[in-house]
Amino acid sequence: MIILMSASHRSSESTIGELTEKILNSRRISRQDQSQLMRLLCGSYVGEREQDLVDKIYQGLHMGLIKVVD
Repeated sequence: MIILMSASHRSSESTIGELTEKILNSRRISRQDQSQLMRLLCGSYVGEREQDLVDKIYQGLHMGLIKVVD
């Protein structure tokens, strides 16, 4: 059972990481990206790396470096 939880944990982290990196690289976040990110963050453990990436998104939005697109 621990192995299954560990694999699921890694899967969630990589998905959060992939999505946040996509947003940071494109400097755009869609409503769909936002919904997916919120769903992932609410449903899983967030590691330090993923938290740093999410913080960069919030900073980018605050500073106008990331655009919100539909």
